[in-house]
Amino acid sequence: MANNSNLPEHIQIRYGVRRRRVVPVLIGILIAGVISGSLAYAAFRQQNPSVSAKLLTFEVVSPTQVNVTWELARGPELATYCVVRAQDISRTDVGYAIVTVAGGSDYEQITYSITTNGEAVLAEVLGCSNSQNMRVPPANFPPGVKIPEQVAPGVAPTS
Repeated sequence: MANNSNLPEHIQIRYGVRRRRVVPVLIGILIAGVISGSLAYAAFRQQNPSVSAKLLTFEVVSPTQVNVTWELARGPELATYCVVRAQDISRTDVGYAIVTVAGGSDYEQITYSITTNGEAVLAEVLGCSNSQNMRVPPANFPPGVKIPEQVAPGVAPTS
């Protein structure tokens, strides 16, 4: 007999044939899945902490220099790479830099001077990451224009 539920009830009781309860098993599997998913997410966030950057201000100091200030929130022990750029009136890049910020506190205000090859009217922080492989737009200089060399490869936080 393949189906024990067709047996009379007194036979089921006598020989210990019990119906399996599906609901408690499914609840147990669901709880185990939620717990393992939460642990996996926590481990992922521990290995890949989030980094956020927000532009605070920029100041055009001269036709060849722009000071950019932004806030950086991240894991305090990690070196961070930020991409900043300056653009002219036609939205063409006149300055572009990858700024290395050494590990420090989890919140910092960074000021960096971008050297430009023309007068800028806009500056922005394109993104920050814990690795140099970021998904940010590349430099958008016109063909034949040399990207201006930046004075300092890294920067220290401002107080």
